[in-house]
Amino acid sequence: MQGLAAALGGGQTGALAAFARWARAIVPGLAVPAVAESAAVALSVADRDDLVAFTGVLVAGGALTDTERDHVREHLQEQQRTGAGYQLEVYRTTARVLAQLGGARFATLDLPARVALVRRHDLGRSVERPGDSDETRAIRTRAVPDLIGAYYGSAAGWAVVGYEAFPGRCGALERYTRPEA
Repeated sequence: MQGLAAALGGGQTGALAAFARWARAIVPGLAVPAVAESAAVALSVADRDDLVAFTGVLVAGGALTDTERDHVREHLQEQQRTGAGYQLEVYRTTARVLAQLGGARFATLDLPARVALVRRHDLGRSVERPGDSDETRAIRTRAVPDLIGAYYGSAAGWAVVGYEAFPGRCGALERYTRPEA
């Protein structure tokens, strides 16, 4: 460490100053492509609708309620807002593959056709299988676990497993304002 500090122009203070100059010089160059990339891969409304419909088949074997759909949409918007470019590309691929397999946008298919399509192509698995294409592998290992996690990480998912209140929200005010019996 002392040798590095000496090479950079002095003691530890000099090394830290040199590192800070290097970081300031490189960070702006890294931030610009990330913003441009997230804008380039923004999900369309149709893609989001397909992903929400796919999530319904994955977690409920059918359609989600309006509240449940809102939770999944919120997750997708959060991914888009935070610039998770690779994940957004996986979402886009998932919507495209579902449309190819179904012959139409996934969300426009009737419910029995959606369920049959997911079962026929075994897309509900989160584990890759031998012979999977790169696209199918991405759907299985990236999209499926993420969409299922988004649902079960929401208040709707917590309710399914028996919790009456989502973490961070008061469940029963009288429970906290009266002594335990």
